[in-house]
Amino acid sequence: MRLKLWILSLLGLAAAIYIGICAYLLINQNRLLYVGIKLPPHAPGAAPLPALRAPNGRFLGWLVSPPGPAKATVVFFHGNDSQAWGVAHDYASPFLAQGDRVIFPEYPGYDMRRVEHPNHNFVIRDARQTLQAIRKTYPNQPIWVAGDSLGAGIAAQVAASVDPQRILLFVPWDRMSDVAAERYPYVPVHFLLWADGTDYNSCSALAGLQKRIFVVYAKQDTVIPAPQALALAKCLGVPDSHVLMLPKGQHAAWYKHMTAHDWAVLFAPNGDLPPHS
Repeated sequence: MRLKLWILSLLGLAAAIYIGICAYLLINQNRLLYVGIKLPPHAPGAAPLPALRAPNGRFLGWLVSPPGPAKATVVFFHGNDSQAWGVAHDYASPFLAQGDRVIFPEYPGYDMRRVEHPNHNFVIRDARQTLQAIRKTYPNQPIWVAGDSLGAGIAAQVAASVDPQRILLFVPWDRMSDVAAERYPYVPVHFLLWADGTDYNSCSALAGLQKRIFVVYAKQDTVIPAPQALALAKCLGVPDSHVLMLPKGQHAAWYKHMTAHDWAVLFAPNGDLPPHS
């Protein structure tokens, strides 16, 4: 009898711990996903960039412009463990070389906006409003929407709202819940994200836009493994010529493994492949 009670007590304790873990993940999803408040704000005056603001003065992000008139405006959404100010210095050069203007929006809770509290609906609504404000600012110019990691998920959710000419997704996922399931295999993350309404489903958000989409993935990526990007490309029917693999690329340093030919593929008119040099 005592053994039975002891076993039941252990099972009850295990169940309570498991439920507690699930509850913690459900309550803290936003903190785990949007980590901006943990990142130190960039030093004022360090490698300054022009700030982009909405007509009402609201800070939108950072603007990097080419020397002459811009051919297009690229809106680039960054990953969860970085800031727009930093990635503007890392990612802008190839776009500038093509004569494009690049805008790096900042998320609520990050850097210049760290007093704000991000959550899924707020971040997506804010990103959509930022895109629409940029469209109004440059009404007669093609808009490209790009993003890496979390930023690729956000870009996927909001791109259709401005009818972009091209969508560039670096180290993306197909569904955030699939990525979370690999990291927390014994937790019902699909259910938790569904219950919270925060699953980033890039497949459904980008349906019908496959000819405008380019997917770049890193073969050595352990954060968002390559099969996630391939699943996204497959579910959308992205042309094979629009899917680029970086053999030695890793998640945080994918851009260091982009070759001149890789960038030429992304920038080719009408998505046509350039000759390999």
